[in-house]
Amino acid sequence: MLTFLTKNKNDLIYLGLLLFSVFIGPYYRNISSIQTKKWFGAVLGLSLITVVSGYSAIHPILSAILGITAIKLATVRYCHIVSFFLIFGYLFFFRLADKFGLPLSSGQTNLIEMIIVLRVVGVAFEINGSWIAVGKAKKQDHEDKNKTDSKGVSDKDDEFLELINPSFTDLFHYSFNYVGLLTGPYYRYRTFDDYFHLPFSKYVDCTGFTINTLKIVPLYVSLYLALSNVWPLEYVLSEDHNNRSFLYRMLYPWALFAAFRQRIYSGMTLAESVCTSAGLGAYPVQGRNRTGHGPTVGYLRLKKMSEEEAKITQYDFNTVESMDVWGCETVVTLRDSMKVWNKAVQYWVAMVVYKRFPVKALKIHAALFVSVIWHGFHAGYFFCIYFCPFYLMAEDIYYKLYYKDATGMKKKIIGFVMWFLRSHSESYQAAAFLLLTFDRIWVYYSSVYHYWYGVWFAFLILGLILNHIHKLRRPKNILYDNQNMRETENKK
Repeated sequence: MLTFLTKNKNDLIYLGLLLFSVFIGPYYRNISSIQTKKWFGAVLGLSLITVVSGYSAIHPILSAILGITAIKLATVRYCHIVSFFLIFGYLFFFRLADKFGLPLSSGQTNLIEMIIVLRVVGVAFEINGSWIAVGKAKKQDHEDKNKTDSKGVSDKDDEFLELINPSFTDLFHYSFNYVGLLTGPYYRYRTFDDYFHLPFSKYVDCTGFTINTLKIVPLYVSLYLALSNVWPLEYVLSEDHNNRSFLYRMLYPWALFAAFRQRIYSGMTLAESVCTSAGLGAYPVQGRNRTGHGPTVGYLRLKKMSEEEAKITQYDFNTVESMDVWGCETVVTLRDSMKVWNKAVQYWVAMVVYKRFPVKALKIHAALFVSVIWHGFHAGYFFCIYFCPFYLMAEDIYYKLYYKDATGMKKKIIGFVMWFLRSHSESYQAAAFLLLTFDRIWVYYSSVYHYWYGVWFAFLILGLILNHIHKLRRPKNILYDNQNMRETENKK
């Protein structure tokens, strides 16, 4: 027991601070003064950073201040570019601190720094995006008036409906607010601002949502402890592992990835509970709220909602939902799996990198590259994340050929096969993610003869051939069908 406590000291402290953040939520939510509430949240966030990081707290604090200073000094046209390169430049320095004679920070501090990156860069892109959107709107005619309802508000909201121009103090409060600071989830500045100026957090059942979210955490923790104890990561590097059968070595990553998922589920669920406890991210369900983004329709109407309406409406916390656990376990394809895993970060990458990158052909590569360096510089992140588009090349072919239009039992059988292959590929990739360094990855992949890359390549080649045959047959089928139709008409 003592060995376990010593080995996991930092993780236990981190867990304790997450639980503290959950329990303080109701008190924070009930602070009536907006300014007091903002300052309390920021000061508490700074305190958590200090407790977790000690002297290393200087890194997330300094990087955030540098970032928001750059945002305010740069013009709105270029603030997003300046902040992006500045913050990611500091992230490089932070992770290579030992090369400059400074001590490396703990993994927990690294998590906080990662959240700071998302917030500071994200708000800069919000500011720039709102400026672009408002500028375009001013140039347009008033043709959209015909699409408004009786209140004069469009039913379908655009990405930005109003100019976002927070002050330095507002950016400071947003960057360091304790809600979501330790592990996420990421939420936009607009969501943060709405929390203080809209009445939703007063009327949503925060306690009920929090209890409902937290009740499954003990199961995740128990499964993680059990799986990681029975199938430890380091075992794949041992001689005993190499002496096992090929099937055992091939399937071992399933256990590793299962344990890793339970760890992530635990942390993300606790992080979501911090938000639900404080009431941050609550919106009426009619907004069709999306992770990271918030309401996708009727946002202006929601802003005008009266206190009486707010009291009786239904709410959700979809805006701060990080993981769709059931989806992670059951979706058939890797493409769908990527959409339900760490959804808030996926949203950030899509909005900041994918949609804004100027070269269309390189959008996906830019998004993956930024995702990799945000996670870290280890080879394992490249092996894991950068293999996804190559797997998708093969998966998409079989999905369109056999699964998309299948029905009944045939669809279930094909779906199970695709689910198995997706899960196996993710487990194989996760082994690299967990082993981190190239030499450790090479030891394990060599023990299984790097087989999965060969399997993938064979499936890709076979898929291309089958797809080509399908295309050759399709015109003949169409001609045959047309001929039958003509013969039927002649008989009539």
